[in-house]
Amino acid sequence: MSNANLGQVFTRRIVADYMVSLFTLPSKSVVLDPCFGEGVFLRSLFEKTDYSQVGFELDPQLFDLVSRQCNNSTLHNADFLQSEDLTRYDGVIMNPPYIRHEKIDDLLTYGLNKHLLQSQLIFSDLPKSANLYMYFVVKAIEILKPTGELIVIFPDSWINSRSGSAFKAVLSQKCSIEKKIHITGKAFEKDALVDVVILKLRKNMDFKDCETLYINIDENGVSARPVVQHHITTNNKVQFDKYAVIRRGLTTGFNKMFVNPNFECLNEVSLRDIVSTPKAVKGYCTSNAICDKLFLIDSYEALSQKAKDYLHSWEIKIKQTQKPKTLAMKIKRGANWYALNIPDCNGILFGYIVRSDMRFILNKSNKVARDNFYVITPKIDIYVLFALLNNYYIYTQLELAGRSYGGGMLKLQKYDVETVMLPNLKFYSSDDVDALSLLGKNLAKSGNPDVINKISMLISKYEDLDFETIKLKHERLRSTRLAGAR
Repeated sequence: MSNANLGQVFTRRIVADYMVSLFTLPSKSVVLDPCFGEGVFLRSLFEKTDYSQVGFELDPQLFDLVSRQCNNSTLHNADFLQSEDLTRYDGVIMNPPYIRHEKIDDLLTYGLNKHLLQSQLIFSDLPKSANLYMYFVVKAIEILKPTGELIVIFPDSWINSRSGSAFKAVLSQKCSIEKKIHITGKAFEKDALVDVVILKLRKNMDFKDCETLYINIDENGVSARPVVQHHITTNNKVQFDKYAVIRRGLTTGFNKMFVNPNFECLNEVSLRDIVSTPKAVKGYCTSNAICDKLFLIDSYEALSQKAKDYLHSWEIKIKQTQKPKTLAMKIKRGANWYALNIPDCNGILFGYIVRSDMRFILNKSNKVARDNFYVITPKIDIYVLFALLNNYYIYTQLELAGRSYGGGMLKLQKYDVETVMLPNLKFYSSDDVDALSLLGKNLAKSGNPDVINKISMLISKYEDLDFETIKLKHERLRSTRLAGAR
């Protein structure tokens, strides 16, 4: 059972058991799950520890279901975020609701909206763009005893987001991150689009170093996934985030309505180019991409009558079917239900499902990228970064870091890209940096893959592995992967 309107995506039992094992609390401690859903953490705590379990759940159906199953737990059918319970807990464990800030007001029927949250003093330091899970984490820390432990699984998109900066600042004032655990495999009962991370936080403690772990989840259980930096030398390298940040492209939530609307109006100002798939891009630049059309409503009054009729017809269908629920709730509230928050997609795109050849794609044409892409925003000259990404040294790292997706395809999580090591330009001559920029421009303009050889040859001057060796290594990895499709 899952209620998308409440942002519920339920954790698998195997993951819950792993998270429970991270506690180092003394015997007979009291642990809270502030949004227990189907009760997976409560059951794991009961079976794996001697801790007392307390839980909150807003959804009355789930509360009734779990109350019958977990009669050893103290449960409350109430909103944790607005609860005035003054109890302090030894530990908290949770998978908080994932609801973007612009959709929090859709919870008004449950007595919750952004104004009510932001009026609470403990949330005053969170930005207006904070996702709902950030509120849960902040309050969870607040109700912990000194040195209490919080184990939480949630999206890792906050790491490089604007709201994430304020979120990290709030966390640093109240606690320390003891462990950060990145996940590959299926963490939830249903597939979720976002990348996730498990954090272990401890209140009022100052850990200078956070332990970063990588785990894989499969039918055999949870296993450690050693992450080896696959470059040949650790000298003269920098972390990915030194030169760029990365996030997903646009998720519309209802492509059937927003992408390629079926009304004829070629000059409609509200239609914007959107690149939906790497297959739509020839070469290494989006300037000539075969684009879909995104129905983007900046002003309802500025729409043509055909566009208004199209929008009205969908409004009727959504009211009748109550799907998607998010839009149905917005329509009920009378809000601008059709509005999309378009991210800045200018930069470099990377299709995280690699089918044959790996490609980083230049996007300087103001085209929107769908969530089939990661969007990489450079902190340095875009053409230099473009060249630093499109070469055999990086392709080899990614071939080793990714996971098989079937049919010879490779899937790369966002953090797989973030863990690649890039050349430190501090050690490059100014002539070579200029040459990288020119090669990046040449690759984008010509789309000629031979430029990849030239970039790799230049970079090889600063590497222990020569050009021929790294090219051969990459080709062997790629061939082995593709052989799996036969």
